[in-house]
Amino acid sequence: MKHIILFSIVFFLTAMAAKADSTRIVVHKDNRIEALATKQTKVNNAPAPTNFSGHAKGYRIMVLNTNDRELAYKTKGQLLSRFPQHAVYMSYQAPFFKLKIGDFLTSTDAADLRKKLANMMPKGVFVVSEMIVVKPTDEAKVK
Repeated sequence: MKHIILFSIVFFLTAMAAKADSTRIVVHKDNRIEALATKQTKVNNAPAPTNFSGHAKGYRIMVLNTNDRELAYKTKGQLLSRFPQHAVYMSYQAPFFKLKIGDFLTSTDAADLRKKLANMMPKGVFVVSEMIVVKPTDEAKVK
């Protein structure tokens, strides 16, 4: 009895497999789908564009993180006098003053200035990812 049931199950499965092989599916594809997929691939691979306010993803160098206001302002003055070509940003997140310098599109550009600042700042400086201000001369590099 077991052999008969097993034989019928095997026969049924082979019949279903043969029937599935003979079934064909025809797909009618619209060419516009291919065009949209290509366009989306280009958008996904493009670098981050600037937004309407002239900002883009980039890097700055964290120079100081302290709760001493006088030290923060003194260091900001030193940075402005030594590196006038770079913007200096000071923010306050209670109870700390954070001092950052530069607007860099690549981390390698930021690392070059970080090496120069490492001699000036004994406690260490770090490259951080942040929204930066993009100069009109650098907009072509972002797009």
